[in-house]
Amino acid sequence: MKNLDFQPAKSKEEFRNNYKLHDFAERAGKNLLIQWGINFKNFGEDKRFEKLWEKGEDKPDVIIEHNGKKALLDWKGKHSKSFLVNTRAIKSYEHWQKIFNIPIIIAFLLFDDQKNLTDRRFAFLPGHKYVEIEHEQWDKNKTVEFKEELPILTKENVIKFLRNHS
Repeated sequence: MKNLDFQPAKSKEEFRNNYKLHDFAERAGKNLLIQWGINFKNFGEDKRFEKLWEKGEDKPDVIIEHNGKKALLDWKGKHSKSFLVNTRAIKSYEHWQKIFNIPIIIAFLLFDDQKNLTDRRFAFLPGHKYVEIEHEQWDKNKTVEFKEELPILTKENVIKFLRNHS
């Protein structure tokens, strides 16, 4: 077995721990979609438990559809209102957007320390502009941030978005 000649920025536990908030967001988000009558199918694959996971093309979590209008959607669980996304993920979402010619929704679900849902926002591509953050995050990832006020993730706003951008 070949030894790797680098030190990962995150341990296996830190890497998987990052997904806990994502899992809360995904569960809450899918429940909302079901309540709202918006159809969805899984799109991206969960690779957190694969033996060797390499950086690569991120995929949005689901593809949603309502009245024939579709979008790719990715869940982001957050503790604060800084709407950061890995630069690698944004570039990959833009790639998928071009392939399927449908918009991307990035759904930010905010939780307090007790895991209570406190806010829901979303950005869409193309549409909402982001800026690149100059410094790397604690985990060595480069990120972008949506600075403008993002719309609230509601049934009405999602359907309006799909109608106007699909």
